[in-house]
Amino acid sequence: MLFGQLHSDIFALFAGSNRFLYERVLIGLYEGFYRSDLHFPTQGEVVQLIYTLLGDNAELWREDESPVVLDKLAARPGRRVRRRKLEAADAQATSAAMMRARHIYNRLQATGWIEESRYGLKVTVDMPAGAMRLAEFLCSLREGLSDQLGGLVIQVKNELEALQRNARENAPVLHKAARDAASFGRYLRSVLSALRDIDKRVVESDSVGRRLRHYFEDFVEKLLLQDYAAISTTSHPYRFRHRIFTALDAIEDSIADVAAIAEAYHEARLAPDPSAARDLVYDDLHKVRRVFDQIEEAFERIQQHRSRLETRLRNTVRYAGRRGNSFLQRSEPMLLQLDRLLARTDEQGMAPSMSGLLEPRRSYWSPALLARPRTYRSTVSGGLLVLPPPDPLREWRKRLDRDYLARLAVTPEQVSRFLERRVAPFGSGEASRFAIETVDDFLTLEALRLSVLAADADGRGNAIANHLAPHFRFSVDTGSTIDNDWLHCAGFTVSRIGDAVTPEIQDAQ
Repeated sequence: MLFGQLHSDIFALFAGSNRFLYERVLIGLYEGFYRSDLHFPTQGEVVQLIYTLLGDNAELWREDESPVVLDKLAARPGRRVRRRKLEAADAQATSAAMMRARHIYNRLQATGWIEESRYGLKVTVDMPAGAMRLAEFLCSLREGLSDQLGGLVIQVKNELEALQRNARENAPVLHKAARDAASFGRYLRSVLSALRDIDKRVVESDSVGRRLRHYFEDFVEKLLLQDYAAISTTSHPYRFRHRIFTALDAIEDSIADVAAIAEAYHEARLAPDPSAARDLVYDDLHKVRRVFDQIEEAFERIQQHRSRLETRLRNTVRYAGRRGNSFLQRSEPMLLQLDRLLARTDEQGMAPSMSGLLEPRRSYWSPALLARPRTYRSTVSGGLLVLPPPDPLREWRKRLDRDYLARLAVTPEQVSRFLERRVAPFGSGEASRFAIETVDDFLTLEALRLSVLAADADGRGNAIANHLAPHFRFSVDTGSTIDNDWLHCAGFTVSRIGDAVTPEIQDAQ
């Protein structure tokens, strides 16, 4: 539970007026001592870092103090923190800052963010596991998601292709691919949420300057050039979407691959039993497929928000160009002409009269602005569609591919004939003693082994096991091992119930 791992007052740190300062301090402590290095700081080192962070962010302290120059701290191993005098330092402000640093340290300790541990005579300051995860979350919010999640689409593609090459050895990457796909879904949601927030800020801005600042600083610099640029170029989901779906289809259609992955899941204790492991395999495959099925709607919404923001920017710039002295600039020629007319006076000192317009009337109509006459589409003439002649080399290649795939697809009848040649009627035999003479024998034995591992307690659960159940019984023998030139794995025992024989039937091509 959440509050079973965290201190009851851990969130009280962000309830006061100094919450922004505490955020800087926590991130600084986490990055300085607990993020990557296996460093065990002392109390003096922690207070020293808090003092430095307080000096760098003095304006965030909420007691109406003005920012001042503070002394630097110097720490000696095993000794208390002491001051190193600077000529331009304010002694009173330095003492106040040291008291604030001690106060912040005690506050962090009281709220469960840090804790003191004693190892003999040495006292170190540690950060609990729950607080460390919260600090990591604060760092991820500040750093953004583009650097961490920009290549998730490529990772999912590579993981699924590795699973296709060797399902047994690379089985754990399927579970990771499901987590990466879920992370990418959350990433798209975060981009969409950021766009909505920026759109709201732009609408609520009461001046042109603030509107432009939100657009260029929040949208262009922070989002468009980082997060959105990553998913719109190198990490675009549509770039590898087809390859991801192809890999998912191949894995789902392969009973042997699913059984091998389920076996690996069970060995890794991701599921309590083989049946639950097989369900988890299909669940992970469904998670990946569901994320990449739904990205189209998310991208449409992102594009809508982007277009809306860009339209508002154009309108803002157009409106800003019409304000200020733009009217005077357009009226300057007219004012100069009026000034010249007023300067020409007659003998009585009377200003000359003016008839007509100061400027000639301009016509806003032009033949180029008129609509063009409509033209009718030309009718489509019919004709014969000539197909190119078949390529013999291409047809031969297709036949070889079909033969190759047919040889890899082991049928239940093939497995039954394999066992009938090696197990006597009403007898039993160990799989480790089965002779493997050809590649077909190896493929058949491998399909049988995977089928036995994937079957349930009744010996059923897949096509091969269901076909063999009326005539054969299998028992996994952990003490025996199949070790030959073809494979090395755990052995099992086959018992033949009757004396039925599977007829040799050639499949029609």
